[in-house]
Amino acid sequence: MAEEKVYLFGNAKVEYEDLVLEADYIEVNWETKIVYASGMPDSTGVIAGKPVFKQGTDEFRAESMKYNMDTKKGIVSNIKTQQGDGYIHGEVVKKYEESSYIKHGLYTTCDLDTPHYCIASNKLKVIPDNKIITGPAYLVIEEVPTPLAIPFGLFPNKKGRSSGIVFPAYGESANLVSF
Repeated sequence: MAEEKVYLFGNAKVEYEDLVLEADYIEVNWETKIVYASGMPDSTGVIAGKPVFKQGTDEFRAESMKYNMDTKKGIVSNIKTQQGDGYIHGEVVKKYEESSYIKHGLYTTCDLDTPHYCIASNKLKVIPDNKIITGPAYLVIEEVPTPLAIPFGLFPNKKGRSSGIVFPAYGESANLVSF
């Protein structure tokens, strides 16, 4: 009580306005309004119960996170999140109310923890329900960087229907198979 802190262990959950945070360890400092969350080692030493952070339509999975409830800013480490039709992996994320900045990030449509292919960049900016912007980026296939690079990347991040040019794509259709 003297430190004005609350410590939560094992399947902890904090709800505040539109924010929901679940983790095996959560520390809430009522004086500074800072929430810290991380996983805890299980009996084999493997970290379990890593933080899941939900705010509105956004959901992040990370190793640890620190979030200020007043300023709505946070720092998240080793993140994986879905944005639109793609997935973003990041080493360090600075989350602001309107956008997120990611250091050493990957953008992919592969949903695995270690994606088969991705576009890697040292800097990414994510504007929810709008776009994803990268600095200089390069293509990575099976964790091997390729010489294919672009000076910047701009990826749409909207859900639902949109208008514009539809680019042709390879695919398979059961209706087109004939014997």
